[in-house]
Amino acid sequence: MIQSKRIDPLLKRAQDHEDEVARDLAERQRMLDTHLSRLDELRRYAEEYANAQMAATSPAQLMNRRAFLDRLDSAVAQQRQTVDTNREKVEAERARLILASRDKQVLEQLAASYRAQEKVLTDRRDQREMDDIGARRSRLANAPDTDTGGTP
Repeated sequence: MIQSKRIDPLLKRAQDHEDEVARDLAERQRMLDTHLSRLDELRRYAEEYANAQMAATSPAQLMNRRAFLDRLDSAVAQQRQTVDTNREKVEAERARLILASRDKQVLEQLAASYRAQEKVLTDRRDQREMDDIGARRSRLANAPDTDTGGTP
């Protein structure tokens, strides 16, 4: 089996791996976008709630409001941490995709090199055959006529 054909299964596996990593990256990115959206919603809600004017309130209502604002701040901080964690995961997947792409590219270059070598060998073989055919024709054309015994 020629080398370029032997490398084809490796190329297919590399392409499948790259596709899988790209799907994983897309899923991680989608999750990050979802978490970013939630963070924005929480921030807006916390800001709106904090800026809302309260009519005459009792000390108990003020304490409840402050406690709720603290819980909102805590939720925003937790969501920010989730976003940061997901960002790190996206970057890790992006690095995996770059590596998978490089691996596939190396195999493609190797296959191209093998094909180029095979083409050179095929061209040489074809040229040798053409030279042999030309040499035979030349010998046949220059050979004395054996049917008449060599006399014209």
